[in-house]
Amino acid sequence: MTTTPDATPDAGPPPTTPSPATSPGADPRAVARSLVSSPLPLPTTTRLALLVLVAGAGASFGTWWWLVLGQDNWPAAQLACLPAAGASPDAVLARFTGCVDHVRLAQAAVVLCGPLALLVLALLHRAAEVRLELWWWKAKPADENSSLHDRLTAALADPDGPRPVLWVRGRRIGVQARASGTRRRPWIVADFNVFNLPDQQIESMFRHELTHLRLRDVGRVRLATAAWWVLLTAVVLPVGVALLVKPALLGTGLLVRMAVVLLTVRLTLYAVLRVREYDADLGADADPRAPQGAAAAHIGSDRPPDLRRRLRRAVGLASHPTPAARLDVLADPARSWGVSPFESLATGLAAGLLFTDLALLVAALMPTRTQLAYTVTGLLTGWLIAAVATVAWWRAAAVGHRDATGPRAARAGALLGLGLLAGSQLSGRAAGDWVRDTRTADGLATELSLAGVPAAQVLALAAALVIGGALFALWTTSLARAAQAAVSGPRSAALCTAVLVLSGLLLAVPLGSWFLFARLTAARAEADIRWSVVDSPWWVTGVAVSVVGALIPLVRPASRPGGRRRATGTAVAPGQHREAAVAVRRSRPVPVLALVLSGVLVLAGAGWAAFGGPFAQPSAVQSSAPRSTPGATPSAAAPGTGPSVAPTTAPGSPDASGDPTVPLDQLPVLPPKAEQTKQFRSNPANVCFVLTTGGTGIWTDPDNRRETAELLGGLDDTVLRAASAVLLRDPTGPVDNEAVIASYLRCDLYYRYHR
Repeated sequence: MTTTPDATPDAGPPPTTPSPATSPGADPRAVARSLVSSPLPLPTTTRLALLVLVAGAGASFGTWWWLVLGQDNWPAAQLACLPAAGASPDAVLARFTGCVDHVRLAQAAVVLCGPLALLVLALLHRAAEVRLELWWWKAKPADENSSLHDRLTAALADPDGPRPVLWVRGRRIGVQARASGTRRRPWIVADFNVFNLPDQQIESMFRHELTHLRLRDVGRVRLATAAWWVLLTAVVLPVGVALLVKPALLGTGLLVRMAVVLLTVRLTLYAVLRVREYDADLGADADPRAPQGAAAAHIGSDRPPDLRRRLRRAVGLASHPTPAARLDVLADPARSWGVSPFESLATGLAAGLLFTDLALLVAALMPTRTQLAYTVTGLLTGWLIAAVATVAWWRAAAVGHRDATGPRAARAGALLGLGLLAGSQLSGRAAGDWVRDTRTADGLATELSLAGVPAAQVLALAAALVIGGALFALWTTSLARAAQAAVSGPRSAALCTAVLVLSGLLLAVPLGSWFLFARLTAARAEADIRWSVVDSPWWVTGVAVSVVGALIPLVRPASRPGGRRRATGTAVAPGQHREAAVAVRRSRPVPVLALVLSGVLVLAGAGWAAFGGPFAQPSAVQSSAPRSTPGATPSAAAPGTGPSVAPTTAPGSPDASGDPTVPLDQLPVLPPKAEQTKQFRSNPANVCFVLTTGGTGIWTDPDNRRETAELLGGLDDTVLRAASAVLLRDPTGPVDNEAVIASYLRCDLYYRYHR
């Protein structure tokens, strides 16, 4: 991975939009005090949210691997759904599909045990770590009459507040002091050689550690570190050992993806560790009791990084930024509120990983409303993205950072979209052909991999995310400037929260539609099924909300006359205010451009979904692959896992797995009449083969529907006979979706359990 998750802000030219934090002559200590005391979330907080999202997604997949897939998809519960004869056809279908949906809902709910178990284990790890650290370091309580206690008292910003317990360790591990403990019982551990430092440097060191405790990042960061170790030891290593002991076709893809996710969590953790140092430096420097330049002198006294530290920094594994980077932030505190490229990329990656598992849970709650389920998942994921990305851009606009300007914001937004694509494919559910390799095609084993999709389709899907992410970034930064985002003030946090909520609403339908479209594309769905993604009231409503939301920056007043910026609490020169107003007015065409481009994307996507294009239809389909049904969460079963009938037409060349392929234009809807013998009709494998290879034509065409119903009625199976009876009631009328879904579900059980 070439991108280094470094929180060090860019040391380029000054921001283009003047603000109190970046205007010439501003006191850096006053600016630092304003940033640290801001009601807006600090960069450490948003980075921690990223780590939580990625770790939670990895834990949920590990739970599904062990508790659902590892238990053969709960055969006893699944087979208990098979009804006995005697009820009406409608009652049989309703009971069967309802029972299977209930089982899958329980399986999806079990997946939530992964993040919860990760949290519990991390808390236990954290509690044990607090007690073991002092023993490992051979730490002893500092003498109350020592000079260290006097220096700690001098460094306390609030002498009447909680006083940390001071320890001195006899085993040095390379740092001078470290804040730890709990919120109720904080303590600071210092190296034994700290006694040899000047008093002013000791006080600066203690102020830095006390700021960590005041910002409450110690416990959260330690908890995040514990979560990484739990993810490694309780999820990645056990699954890896299981795949090595019992190799499977999905093994390589899973191992690679889990390693990448684990590395991403680790890189994000180190990024959090570096960002928290900037926040602590600013808090220590902002202390009015600290001498001028004391924090800079303490940081400058650190030894230059050696080769080992430079190498760790180059690959993103440095837990502390370099002294030069920390001094740059002290000189210009607004630099710490920039948006790094890694933050945008990691945000998208975390959202992509989370969406795949969250969508399955929501879809299990709405088994017959797949589009609505994906829209709801898009709303929840959109709020999570906004909690990181929107807040980061809002902070950058509040201090006038150049990362909130058009080109840089668009680049960060494009990386956000690229991360979404990478996250969707790094998910364990995109590791391969789950239908073929796990003998199940239920909703939890959905095929999401775009590896076998034509390159033109993948590029189109990637372009939609990249361009959409760039437009979202431009919209967010334009709205932040139009709303005059402020560092402090009574409305600064309220406005940021309102924009966060609005951002989730704008992202709901685009995110849900894209992931559903990608899922259908990965499953080789036909053009009419892809069209169903946009042919829905939820999609139209979402587009309308997006269009209205894109116009909000134009409605909002750009600036107020006068010599102060609203809610900043710091004076701004009149000339700077005029320049800021001009900059905001120049940013007004950005939402218009975003609106126009959004309309172009919507029309292009709708046209591609409706007409397919020259590359939309795959040239061939595996005879063992399922066909998706419109609006149904579960797809068809995998006939390759049980006895099957050979295609009646000449097969194409075998693929890499050895399965023959049949061109779509030669694929029969039903076997020829001459082969439809009584023995053929009595074999469930043959009938299910017809269902999985016949496409939508066997249901939508009246003649084919009648033949399919007769074929289902010839089996000695209660569910399929009930589906046949329902379909034969009105072969020329609307298709009964319950009968179609029940048929596929029944075949899914047959191929997995041969019953």
